[in-house]
Amino acid sequence: MEHDSLKYLSARLLGLRALLLAMFVVLGVRLWQLQILQGDYYDQLSESNRIRVHHTAAPRGVVLDRRAEVLVSNRPSFTIAVLPMELRDPASVLPVLSSVLGVPLSEIQRRLKAGRARPFEPVPIRRDVGIDVVTALEERRSQLAGVIVVAEPVRQYRYGPLAAHVLGYLGEIDAAELHALRDRGYRSGDLIGKSGVERQYDNLLRGEDGDQVVEVDAGGRPLRVLRESRGHTGRGVVLSLDRAVQQAAEEALQGRTGAVVAMQPRTGEILAMASSPAFDPNLFAAGISAKNWGRLARDPRDVMINRAAAAAYEPGSVFKIVTGAAALHEGVSTPQSRLLCTGSLSLGPWVFRDLAAHGTIDFTTGVAQSCNVMFWQLGRAIGPDRLYVHAKAFGLGDRTGVDLPLEVSGSIPTTEYKRRHWKEPWYPGDTLNMSIGQGFVLTTPLQIARMVSAVANGGELLRPRLVRGLMAPGGTMSYGFSREVQARVKASPAHLAAIRAGMAAVVSRGTGRAAAIPGLSVAGKTGSAETPRGRPHAWFAGFAPVEDPQIVVVVLVEHGYRGGLTSSPIARRVIEAWRARQAPPIGDVTDSPNGVVVSPAVPAGGVDRR
Repeated sequence: MEHDSLKYLSARLLGLRALLLAMFVVLGVRLWQLQILQGDYYDQLSESNRIRVHHTAAPRGVVLDRRAEVLVSNRPSFTIAVLPMELRDPASVLPVLSSVLGVPLSEIQRRLKAGRARPFEPVPIRRDVGIDVVTALEERRSQLAGVIVVAEPVRQYRYGPLAAHVLGYLGEIDAAELHALRDRGYRSGDLIGKSGVERQYDNLLRGEDGDQVVEVDAGGRPLRVLRESRGHTGRGVVLSLDRAVQQAAEEALQGRTGAVVAMQPRTGEILAMASSPAFDPNLFAAGISAKNWGRLARDPRDVMINRAAAAAYEPGSVFKIVTGAAALHEGVSTPQSRLLCTGSLSLGPWVFRDLAAHGTIDFTTGVAQSCNVMFWQLGRAIGPDRLYVHAKAFGLGDRTGVDLPLEVSGSIPTTEYKRRHWKEPWYPGDTLNMSIGQGFVLTTPLQIARMVSAVANGGELLRPRLVRGLMAPGGTMSYGFSREVQARVKASPAHLAAIRAGMAAVVSRGTGRAAAIPGLSVAGKTGSAETPRGRPHAWFAGFAPVEDPQIVVVVLVEHGYRGGLTSSPIARRVIEAWRARQAPPIGDVTDSPNGVVVSPAVPAGGVDRR
């Protein structure tokens, strides 16, 4: 009996030892897990109770015009953000935050979900808040654990909608962009360029963020800065735009839908690029509201499209520059050739009618009066496939390579193009339409500006350029961009001279007389392009002075009816604004053998506190 009792007690002690051993093993494994496997995590979590690491956003580089006038700068602002690891009671904190900020609770939750991959980094909830909002948050500090106020620079577009499609706008980085750019230092919540120069040169403009290590109390209020590494302001960008010429172009276009391009024909530098209607990029500077975005997105005028480079149109009679040059090159015509214009041309059972019967005319008069009959006959003699070759040689139907995103190419048709896309043969009437820029021909105003520049400069097809150079922190240019000749047109100097003479006659005695400026010789070509979408588009494409071309101006007014009536006066106002700016600038931006030099007085970046 006693033996059985001892045996039972021994078994119980053995089981207790096993249980204790198992408990110590579990405890040891857990301690090993906490201290070894997850030690860094809990150490960081513990440290975050009193220390925060903030990323300090670097100010984006400023954007200047060619005369060092500031177009885009920065201003100080406050951003309200949430630190996910300190948000211990979201059910009570987030509704209060939503009420104070006026941001829907669902939007705050969406932002926090998007930022959960980096729990120690602030998630921006609302940018550019007023001091009244900051004060209201501080008054509720005990209810808002995990909510912080961050000082951030905000983009400031000095002239509102001026050059909006060129400058572009900022927006919060989306998931696809973050995936592609994370390795280059981009983080969730960052503002990046979405269009225009802001997008094209985002990697240069954005700079390098800094870090700040801050000790905070139990309520999350900062006590002292323990360590700080300053970031680097983004590079400044000097554009080729002339602010006054740009403003004149936009004012002349006001109330109309269309585009203006002004370009230096010998360098490719763009002096003005206007697209109307426009938008105010300041709406996007701190993140656009749903209401404002909805208003812009629903606008039937498509205000976000850059009509100068990202939309293609029937060029109408400005295409006759190509037809005329092709006819001279192919030997179909000479500058002295004469023909009879009866006001119509018969093609089988069809009759193609011109606006007037011009009688017996020479080549120059045919260009000056934009005689359809002459160009129909020339186009028919050249043939569509040779006409295609010459149009392509003038850069039409191809992207220009301008330093802007989203440029479109347009279209120059061939006989094969129609068979492939329309399942129809090419008819003789298609050739007549093509010869005057109708039918399947689509070009952008920027392509037309490059084409006219080639006529003006003697045959060089230049890459259009918006950025002249980049600024170093001291305010001087580190390097400039040189002119780039992409190709030469298929026309001899004599033939280009004949085209220039015809274009000069357009303004002096032809369809473009509304572009004439006393004391300045102006050449041009008008166009009224038929379109299935409404009244004809109105075009003007020209240059000045005739004897020494220094500016090319192209104007498109959608459904403007007549280029001579609608677009020529707009071109005149742009050229007059350029002419008024020809007095040399006072030491701001000058040309030198090493590129462009900007006065050190110009700010290289930072926050504008005026």
